[in-house]
Amino acid sequence: MAFLKQIRAHGFKSFADPTVLDFSHDMIGVVGPNGSGKSNITDAIRWALGEQSAKSLRGGSLDDVVFSGSSDRPALDVAQVTLVFDNSNRVFSTIDADVVEVTRKFNKKTRESDFYINDERVKMRDIQDAALETGLTKSSIAIISQGTISTFAEAKPEARREIFDEAAGVAKYKKRKRETTAKLIKTMENLNRLEDILTEIARRLPNLEKQSRKALTYKEKIEELQKYEVAILSRDVKFFKTKIEQLRVQRDDLTEKVKGLSNEINFSEQEFSDMVNETSTSEKSMVELNTKFNDLVQRISDLKVKKNDAENRENNQNKNAHADEIKAKQIKKEFDEKSINLQSEKEKQAQWNNRLTEIREKYDYLSNKFEQLYAEIETIRRNAMRLTVEKQSLEKQQSSNTFGGPYAGSKAVVSHANVIGGVIGTLMSLVQVQEKYQLAISVVAVGTMNSVVMKTTDDVKRAIEFLQKNQAGKATFLPLNALNPSVIQGPQRIAISQQPGFVGFGNDLVNIQEEYRKALDYALGTIIVVNNYDSAVALAKTINYKFNIVTMDGDRILPHGAIMGGNNKNQNIFTQSQRSEHNLEDNAKLIQRYEQSELEKNQEINEIKNERDKARDDINTLESNMRVSVDNFNQLNNQLRGLSEDYRIITGKSLNPNDKAHGGELESIKFAKEIAKLELERDNIQIEINTLSTSKNKYADRQKELNQQNSVKRKELNELKDELAAVTAELNVIHVRNTEALRRLAENYGMTAEAAMAMEEVKFDNEAEVREHILQLTADLRDLGNVNMESIAEYEAEKERHDYYLAQTKEIREAVEKLESIIHDIDIAMETQFKKVVDDVNEALPEAFRRLFGGGTARLIYTEPDNILETGIDIQVNPPGKKISNLNLLSGGEKSLVALSVLFSILKARPLPLVILDEAEAPLDPANVERFAKYIKHFTGETQFIIVTHREGTMENVDVLFGVTMETKGITKIVKIKLIDAKKLVEEEI
Repeated sequence: MAFLKQIRAHGFKSFADPTVLDFSHDMIGVVGPNGSGKSNITDAIRWALGEQSAKSLRGGSLDDVVFSGSSDRPALDVAQVTLVFDNSNRVFSTIDADVVEVTRKFNKKTRESDFYINDERVKMRDIQDAALETGLTKSSIAIISQGTISTFAEAKPEARREIFDEAAGVAKYKKRKRETTAKLIKTMENLNRLEDILTEIARRLPNLEKQSRKALTYKEKIEELQKYEVAILSRDVKFFKTKIEQLRVQRDDLTEKVKGLSNEINFSEQEFSDMVNETSTSEKSMVELNTKFNDLVQRISDLKVKKNDAENRENNQNKNAHADEIKAKQIKKEFDEKSINLQSEKEKQAQWNNRLTEIREKYDYLSNKFEQLYAEIETIRRNAMRLTVEKQSLEKQQSSNTFGGPYAGSKAVVSHANVIGGVIGTLMSLVQVQEKYQLAISVVAVGTMNSVVMKTTDDVKRAIEFLQKNQAGKATFLPLNALNPSVIQGPQRIAISQQPGFVGFGNDLVNIQEEYRKALDYALGTIIVVNNYDSAVALAKTINYKFNIVTMDGDRILPHGAIMGGNNKNQNIFTQSQRSEHNLEDNAKLIQRYEQSELEKNQEINEIKNERDKARDDINTLESNMRVSVDNFNQLNNQLRGLSEDYRIITGKSLNPNDKAHGGELESIKFAKEIAKLELERDNIQIEINTLSTSKNKYADRQKELNQQNSVKRKELNELKDELAAVTAELNVIHVRNTEALRRLAENYGMTAEAAMAMEEVKFDNEAEVREHILQLTADLRDLGNVNMESIAEYEAEKERHDYYLAQTKEIREAVEKLESIIHDIDIAMETQFKKVVDDVNEALPEAFRRLFGGGTARLIYTEPDNILETGIDIQVNPPGKKISNLNLLSGGEKSLVALSVLFSILKARPLPLVILDEAEAPLDPANVERFAKYIKHFTGETQFIIVTHREGTMENVDVLFGVTMETKGITKIVKIKLIDAKKLVEEEI
C-alpha cells in the first residue's frame, strides 16, 4: 500500500532546487554516497510532520533546515516541504478527503513558520495530532535508523518501553492523562482558592448580618417616618395650596380696589390741580387785563392830550411842514432798507426750513434703517447661535456613532495619539469602501472598524496604561508587528471565487495603504461577499459552513451555520459617518455665511450711524441758524412797525401797504376816533375782568369740595392698603411655610408635591398624635446612631457569594472526582492496551526471531510485573546454539537482529501505514541483510517502506530505487535509477 505518494521540497537543507519524489510503490530504496543528502529525505518527512528538535534533525538550530548556500549558489530564506498522503482508507480519520497534503514552511528572515493541511492554514499542533494517527511520531517505530537499532538494543528497560507505548497507542492516553492531570491540579488550585474565599466570607458574614439587621430596622423606621411625614407634608402642601389661592384672590381684589380708589384720588387731585392752574391763570389774566386796562386808560388820557395839541396845530398848519417832509423821507429810506433785509431773512428761513425738512426725513429714514438692520443682526445672531447648538449636537452625535458606547476607549486613544505614540488611527479612518459594498462591510466589521491600528505591541501597552490611568474605557488594538491574520488562499480561494453569486473577498473590496494591509486582512481576510441570500446558503453548504458569508443586503451566515438577518437600514457605519460629516460641513458653511452677513450688516449699520450722526449735527446747526434768523426777523419787524408809526404820525400815511390810507383826514379827528376805539376796548376788558373774577370764585369753591372728597377717599385708601398689606404678609408666610414643606419633601425624600399627593393617602384622625409619633420615630432613628445602609446590599451580596462559592465548591469537588475517575479509566485503558501489545508482540516475536536468526527463541518480560504502567521491558533471547543471559554479551550484528526482530514483531502486531528505515541494516552481514530484506516483503501489503541503504541485498529486493547525488557541491539531486547504477553509486562511496 503506497501511503506516502509524494514529497515536494524546496530550500530544505540541501534541496536548493524544487525537488519532487513520487512514491507509488510499497518498498522504495534510496541510495547514494555519504554526504549526498540521503538522510535529508527522512529529516524532511519528520520536519513536515512537526518535529521541533533541531538536534533530532541533525542541526544546531531551526535556521539550519534552510539551504545555507554554496560556492555557486546563494543562501535561501525559505524552506518548504509538502507530503502527499493517500487517505482513501481514512488513516487520517479526522480529515474527510482521499488525499491529504501536509505542508510546513519556514522563513528565516521573519522567523515565521506556517503549517497547512490541504492548503488550509492550521496550527503545528494540528499536524502533530494528525501524525499521532499515522504512528509517525518521534518515539514510534515508523522511523528506524541505525542509531535507533543500537539504542533500542542497548537501552535500559524503562527507555525501551517508549516504543511499546507508541505501538499500543498509549501516547494519546498519556497526553490525555497529562492534560487531565493538569486540569486536576488547576481544579484543585481553584478548589483551594474557593475554600479560602469561603473562609474569608464566613468570617465577615456575622458582623455584616448584624449591621444588616440594624440597617433594616433603620430602613423600616425611616420608611414609616417617611410615610407619616410625607402624609403630613402632603396635607400641609395641599392646605397651603388652597390657602394661597384664597389669599391671592383676596389680594388681587384688594389690589384692584386700591388701584381704582387711587385712580379716583389721582383724577380728583388732577382736577384740583387743574382748578389751581385755572385760578392761577385767571389771576394772571386778570393782572394782565388790569394792566392793559390801566394802559388803555393812560393811552386814552395821552390821546386826549394829543387831540388837544392836534387841534392847536391845525390852526397853524404850514408852520413846520418843510421839516416834517425831510424827516419823513429819512424814515421812508430806512424803512425800505429794513424791508429788504426782512425779505432776505424770510427767504433764508424758507430755504433752511426746506433743508430742515429734507434732513429730518433723511434722519428718520436712517433711524428706521438702523433699527431694521439692528433687528436683522439680532435675527442673524439667533440663527447662528441655533446653528452652533445644532453643530455641537451633531459633533456629539458623530462622536457617539463613531466612538460611543463600547468604543469610547478608541476615541480616547486616537484623541491623545501624540501623547501615547505609535497610534495610526482607527481602521475605519484608514479604509475607502465603494458605496455598493458599504452595507455588507459594515455588518461584518462594525466592531473591528473601530479598532485602533498601532505600530507595535509596545505602543499598545502604552495605550492600555493610558486608558487604565484615565479610566477612559476599553479598546481593541491591532499591532502591525504582531498581527498574523488568516486569509483564504490557494485552491480553496479559487474554488470559492468561481461559485455562483460570488462578489468578492472582504479584504479585496476595501482599499487601504499596503503598509496597513495586515490590519485589513485581520478584519476581513476570511469574509466572503455574495449577491443574495440564496447564493450565501448555497456557498455555505459548499464550504461546509467554514467562513463568514455576507450578502450585499447585509444578511450573514456565520461559521457553523448560524444566520443573522433582518432590517439593516441603519447599519451602514460609513454613510452614518459621511452623513454626519456632510451635516457638519453644511452647518459650518451656514454659520460662516451668517457670520459674514453679520459682519457686512455691522459695517452697513456703522455707515448708517455715521450718516445719521452727521444728519443730526446738520439739524442742530440749521435749527441754531433758524433761531438766530427768527430773532433777526422779529427785531426787524419791530423796527419796521416803529418806523411805520413814526412816518404815519408825521405824514398821516402808513408805510405798510396793507394799512388803509387815512387820506387827508384832520389829525384831531383821527385822535378822536382812536380815543373812541380805545374806550370801547377798555370797556370790553372790564367785562372780561368781571367774568374772570366770577370764574375764579367758582374754582375756589370746587377746590374746597375736591379737598373734602379726597380726604375721605384717602382714609378709605389707607384702610384698603393696610388690609392688602396684612393679606400680602399672610400670603408671604404661607409661601415660606409651603416652600419649607416642599424643600423637606425634595431634600429628605426626593419627592415633588405632585408625587407626594399622588401617594396612597394615610388615614389618621388625630394629627397631633401623628406629629408626636413622627417625633418618636425621629428619636428612635437618632438612638440607632451610625448606620451602614450599604450593609444590607453587602450582606445580601456576600450571602449570595457565599452560596455561589459553596455551590461552586461542590461542583469543583464533583469535577475533581470526575477527573480522578477519568485518570483512573485512562490508567486502566493504558494498562490494558499496553499488556495487549506486549502479549501480541510476544506472540509474533518467536517467528520473527527464527526468520532473522535462522532459529532460536526470544520473549519480552516485564521488569515490574505488578506495576504495568511504570514497568520497563527486557528481552530474553536464545540465539541458535547459544544460551545468553544478557544482551550485552551479543555481537553488534546480533544486537541489531534482536532489535529488528522485536521491531518487526511490533509491526506485525500493530501495522503502520509507513515505515522509514534509514540504514537500519548497516551492521548486518550480507546473509542477514538478505534475510532482512526478504522478511520486509511480508509486511508490504499493509505497510509502505522507504529504505535508505547502501547494502546490495536490500537494493535487490526493493520495488524501485532512487539515487541521491551531489553533482553540484552542497545541492542534492534525486533521480530514479536501476540496480546496476545503484551498485555503482555504492562502489563510488567505497
